[in-house]
Amino acid sequence: MKLYTASAEFLGRPLALASILALCVGAGFTLLSFPLGVAQAVLPGFATAWLFFAGLAAGSVALSAATRIAQGRFIDPALPFVDSAGAFLPILLALLLPSFPLARFWAPGHSRQGLALVAIRDLVAFAALCYCAHRVRRRTGAARWAAGSARDSIVYLLVFVFTVSLWTLDLVMNLYQGEPSSIVPAQAFMAAFLSAIAWAALLSCWKLHALNTRQDLGRMLFGFTAFWAYLVWCSFLPVWYANLPGETGQIIQRTRYGWQLVVASSIVALSFVFPFLILFSEGAKRRRLPMSLAAGSVLLGLLAERALLVMLPLPQHLFGLPMVGGAVAAMGLAGLFMLSVGAQLSGPQVASRDEPRGFIPS
Repeated sequence: MKLYTASAEFLGRPLALASILALCVGAGFTLLSFPLGVAQAVLPGFATAWLFFAGLAAGSVALSAATRIAQGRFIDPALPFVDSAGAFLPILLALLLPSFPLARFWAPGHSRQGLALVAIRDLVAFAALCYCAHRVRRRTGAARWAAGSARDSIVYLLVFVFTVSLWTLDLVMNLYQGEPSSIVPAQAFMAAFLSAIAWAALLSCWKLHALNTRQDLGRMLFGFTAFWAYLVWCSFLPVWYANLPGETGQIIQRTRYGWQLVVASSIVALSFVFPFLILFSEGAKRRRLPMSLAAGSVLLGLLAERALLVMLPLPQHLFGLPMVGGAVAAMGLAGLFMLSVGAQLSGPQVASRDEPRGFIPS
């Protein structure tokens, strides 16, 4: 109830109530999936949501760190939105702890000894990520632009790239048979960074009246969607021109069945084509509706990408009606994320107008 009260100040009572309802329903259904015998269909949905929100939270701190290094003061009015998602990292770390013992329900190919080694290195890497994120987020106000903040930000970005790549290798690519594509970890941490930009842009449309900041976020979203599409093309290019055995396995699995080809095409459309067309006009980057549509499309597309990566190697009989349970479990984690963000943003005052353009000396 305390979390609901704190988050309702920023989210509003209807959205806060919907979030806490989603959390209760999702958590309850996930727990009931074990006695009901449908855990094998439900847990992949939770794993998909965990990877998406972990990437969004870690990417948000990475976005904050990158702007501090580059002295990108244009993002100042939106920094509370960016930093609020980073506060979800400790919760995600706590949720990762029971995930490895539960992996046997939906990824039985892993040996117990192999899972123990994976768990140790992933938990250590995640703990290091949380510590580095805390060092970046603790510097507020004028301290954001101090030399020590830049040093902490550089360290965080290095740890961020390593940790998200490790998640992708251990929690996604190890589910596949054969040699995984080497470009997927790079796609993963850039998708996490892109999701943070889309999240900041979406909240800026909702709660911010700073037109210049919204336009700058729109430019970043436009540019990084194109870069994400470039990485996707790089994952396909070796298959097309050389048919390299080490790069073909995942592409083949993505297009083996009709629905998978449709989903893969939809991901490209949502994450790149629609935002690119919507934000092509400079004026659209200053307006709420086009920015909201573009940012929401990117977030939905990247969530679908996580789902495709996690669920591709799973048995085909799990798809259909049983996957509705996985969506319910994912909805529960989404509710918890929204409550956490709302509680973080209920205290600090968010700037509503742009600061003057230009570099401000430290």
